[in-house]
Amino acid sequence: MTHRGFVLALTVGALAGAACGQDQIEVRPSQNGDYNHAALLGAVDKFVAAGRTPEAYAELSRAVLALRPGMDRSVAREAELKLLVLALAPVQSVAARPVPAQVDALATTVWPTLLAPEIEADELLDKRDPRAAEWIPEAREDARGYLIRICGGALSADCKRVVPELQGPVVDAVATRRATERVRNAVADCVMCSAELGWHEAVRSWEALDRMLGAARADVARRADPDNWPVAGASAEPDPQLPEADIDPTGEVVIGGQHYGAAERVAALRDLRGASPAIALHLRPETSLAQVRGVLDDARRAGALRVAVIARADHYPWQRKINWIAGGSGPGYRAGLRPTDSLQLLLHATDVVAAAPGTVARLD
Repeated sequence: MTHRGFVLALTVGALAGAACGQDQIEVRPSQNGDYNHAALLGAVDKFVAAGRTPEAYAELSRAVLALRPGMDRSVAREAELKLLVLALAPVQSVAARPVPAQVDALATTVWPTLLAPEIEADELLDKRDPRAAEWIPEAREDARGYLIRICGGALSADCKRVVPELQGPVVDAVATRRATERVRNAVADCVMCSAELGWHEAVRSWEALDRMLGAARADVARRADPDNWPVAGASAEPDPQLPEADIDPTGEVVIGGQHYGAAERVAALRDLRGASPAIALHLRPETSLAQVRGVLDDARRAGALRVAVIARADHYPWQRKINWIAGGSGPGYRAGLRPTDSLQLLLHATDVVAAAPGTVARLD
């Protein structure tokens, strides 16, 4: 079990009764009307009966959104509290999966509710946040499309400078921070919650997740900055999804988080290549051509017939592309640069002179 799964598992027993026993926390609605209270309880019961999955949570969220116009303040506060506490279960259900799988499961089901403004009564003189609808997934919008849209809009300050494949962990941290703030406020506003341990355990669980994800967020944002990739120009072409490896600043090959030093680079690149005649490398744009040549030599010894450099479009959402590079003779463009010049300079020179997608940039 991952650390995240362990933290969430601590609250399962405390929350099991709370999720079903709504009378323990409810603030009774006015005698003059129900204000959609019974419908709220029914929606929660349906979520519990469906197994508290991310998909069931998305249905619960839609039900609460539809009921909200008829809620008074007390029912709205109860809906806010329950949505936040019940979100722990679907998050826990995917905690042991790889990060990409967690993103696929939660991005359009749980995170939209955690990111959105808190649930409040629609009183006569009140106005909802005009941007609240931005958090709602659009029809047939998948996790990647949803993240690209909100990171280019409502969350631009947090993740617009993050390449799409790493936006998930950043948005996860933002959603968790928002959920932590909201659940603290919701439990503090709940008069009956002081006597029930489960609600305070939920707060502590969100706080633990917030600390864990917040600590990693800065590192992810640093690694995901588009400036870490060369800028794609006229000689770049669409990314064909080749087997790929990172080359870190020390020259080590990084594959699946595993580092391989100089003595292991050829074997690692051979295993990476498998049956593919070509591989792709993530090299920083300031890498010297002397360093690039050394990597190309190792790739050739590993059996790679072609080597691509991963590049990025110069505007959001930083589309992945590739530039082909090679040493020695053959078709392509020879820039006549020095060994101390940078990879980005080589690609830029190729763009200016050749200006044709797929042109091979050749090192002298």
